[in-house]
Amino acid sequence: MRTAIIYISKHGTTEKLAHTIAAHLTNTEVDLINLKHHQLKSIDKYDQIILGCSIHMGVTHKKTTNFCKKHLNILLTKQLGIFVCCMEKSKIAQDQIAKSLPEKILKHAKFIVLPGYEFLVDKMNFFEKILVKKTIGATDNISKINKAEIDFIVQNMQE
Repeated sequence: MRTAIIYISKHGTTEKLAHTIAAHLTNTEVDLINLKHHQLKSIDKYDQIILGCSIHMGVTHKKTTNFCKKHLNILLTKQLGIFVCCMEKSKIAQDQIAKSLPEKILKHAKFIVLPGYEFLVDKMNFFEKILVKKTIGATDNISKINKAEIDFIVQNMQE
């Protein structure tokens, strides 16, 4: 079995989680594909796909959205799991995800998991630092990653 973990990461959290998930998938060959650095022509050779994305300012990265639209038909034939790094929970997060990813992909996914988020202030630009300080009062790095959600992803993709 072959698995692709396809992601894009602005400050590094989504990438870190993609690597963590890959390290724990033991019954499959895993390729990590960062959309920031790689243009993927085909995903035909993969049996399953894990799509990792993050929500910034209420939406996912444009490259994630474009990837999903471009590969929509083939994604619908694969076992698909999605994880979204997002500080919001419940209805707000669901609305942001629905606004960012095609409805058919969301309905097809085996799971959509919110494993948490990080504010990596030391990797933010000046504007982002001001925004984070004003909205949540953070001036230092914050990590709110839920290991149980990572375990859930791994378990569900190894079934």
